Amino acid sequence: MPLKQEIVAELGETELLQPERIARSLVANDQVKYYFALLQTARSNADQPRVPVFDLKAERLASQISDEFLDEVVADTRKEQGGSYRLPHAAEILSRIKSGMEDMFACLPAAERRTFVERLGQCKLPEIKKDALTGEQIDAMTSGDRSVGDSLHLVVIDAHRAINHLQAATATETLAGAHVHALSPGSRRLVLAFMEGLNRTAPLKFNHPGLGTTATEHAGRVLIQNDIGTTDAHVLVVRIDNLTTALTYTDIHRPRLKFFQSLFSDFEVAWEGMEQRTSGKLQSGTYLLTTGTYHAADQQDLERYLSHLGSRIVFLIDWNRMRKRLRGFIGKERAIEVLKWAADNDHGHRGLLEIGGEGALAEAVEYAAGERLRYGDRLDALIGEANTKEFLCHAMRSASAGLVERRSRRAILDEIKAELSRYFENAGLAIFDIAARHAACGYDIAVTIREAFERIGGNGHEAWTAKFSARAIAWEARADQLLNEARDDIKRFGRPASLLDFLEYADDAVDEIEEAASLVDLLGLVSVESAALRELRRLADVTLGSAQEFVKCVECAATITRTDVRDDLDDFLHALERLIGLEHEADELIRTLRRHLIAGAEDHRALYLVHQLSFALETATDAYAHAGQALRGYLMEEVIA
Repeated sequence: MPLKQEIVAELGETELLQPERIARSLVANDQVKYYFALLQTARSNADQPRVPVFDLKAERLASQISDEFLDEVVADTRKEQGGSYRLPHAAEILSRIKSGMEDMFACLPAAERRTFVERLGQCKLPEIKKDALTGEQIDAMTSGDRSVGDSLHLVVIDAHRAINHLQAATATETLAGAHVHALSPGSRRLVLAFMEGLNRTAPLKFNHPGLGTTATEHAGRVLIQNDIGTTDAHVLVVRIDNLTTALTYTDIHRPRLKFFQSLFSDFEVAWEGMEQRTSGKLQSGTYLLTTGTYHAADQQDLERYLSHLGSRIVFLIDWNRMRKRLRGFIGKERAIEVLKWAADNDHGHRGLLEIGGEGALAEAVEYAAGERLRYGDRLDALIGEANTKEFLCHAMRSASAGLVERRSRRAILDEIKAELSRYFENAGLAIFDIAARHAACGYDIAVTIREAFERIGGNGHEAWTAKFSARAIAWEARADQLLNEARDDIKRFGRPASLLDFLEYADDAVDEIEEAASLVDLLGLVSVESAALRELRRLADVTLGSAQEFVKCVECAATITRTDVRDDLDDFLHALERLIGLEHEADELIRTLRRHLIAGAEDHRALYLVHQLSFALETATDAYAHAGQALRGYLMEEVIA
């Protein structure tokens, strides 16, 4: 087409030249903005030098500027004593800015072009000597603040907007929803690949505007631009040259920019820069820019990348808004993980915003938590961080899928409420994690008591039992600490009193077993006849059995909920029945032992020690039985009923 410009113009068909002129103007726009960025970055680095120096090479190449000497400008700029900046090739850069702006205006209608030319003349380029520019001159050229007057940067911004309007108005056709200008067959395939991905996920924006796409071709290079949403500074530009794709992305939110970069983990995209820029289009006056380059292996790989790229854009719409809403329920890092999961699984977050966002979530929490909810409580404090993250992912999936299936918002919200209720039921059982660790303390002591009886009379018995007694004291102290944690949990969440009864009975059992451990340590100091030792071993076996069955009771109870009783209730009741049976067996054993002691014991010290030891072991089985009964009451009256 460039070779036919004169003849086409001669024939009077100048409209045919418009796509080519627009494409050239957009290239000029990229280049002028690169030069502005070069001036700002050079000045910034001269004020506060950095290592390594940011050279803007990726942006230079993306702007189709081949001059490598420009990569040294930032590093070689120096601040002089008078406050000015000696900037290599400054005169050449200013000349290129002026000619680039004139190239930008070339595609515009005559009246509009004349207005921009007049503004360019009024702004004027500074006269410089020996490549020296003052900070005020750089500010005057690159300022985006309209309140202080016009600037070259503002002229470029307004001209770019006019070119975009002209491009949309003069698009020669629509290709899969994109406004395109005279694309070659090969370029059409690339745009179609991009639009296939974009259109696949675009329904997930629901009623939100955005995702408008335009595409053009210049000198064999494809340029695709997407407006993303309604924010002026939120733009994505894709440049495709053979198998290389340069993606330029601008944003005003640093976390969202990093999030966007994270969506390409399956592709080796080289990201460069996350520099802050100025723009008169924004209230804040600043935005962030990054460039990602991908070198495809072949045409199929290129199209796969473009499709993936197009499919990710919808997940940027209202991203920061959703992130802030989620922080009322979970920490900021986990909130981003939820958004990442929603994007990776093609659910997105816009559906949840459509059904009410944080209001819908708060309603679900109020419904599921009931009286347990206190002012200021965050959801992750009520059901745990992992459960909260899992629930929020479920809420996003339910909202998006429900809206796509055209289900009512009330039905979707009811499903989210029901799901959260399940988490609260399970969170109510979280106290059994404490109970299980507490039960393990008693079991460990009981196991070691039984081993102590086996070691009586053996070599090193005294030294071993002394160490065992010290360990038993540590286990009992740990059990006391866990009981205090359980009391705090019960008080915080207003759990039933039967749970506290259950845990306090369990702690009584541990206290008695630890007391028995301390008495076992004294067996080596007295002479206990073998028959009495045999009965004590049997009683220690029964106590160990009680500790085992109690552990089973706790494990079974931890999985019983109002909506999911299953076979665990039967297992619990069997373990409880065995626990009670062992308590009766312990009663019989201690009666037998007493009769034996009264009938034949002669050493009053041995009599006292055996009595105290047997009493501690038997009392522990009583306490375990009481704990099991209290746990049964909790399950039957508070959970299943």
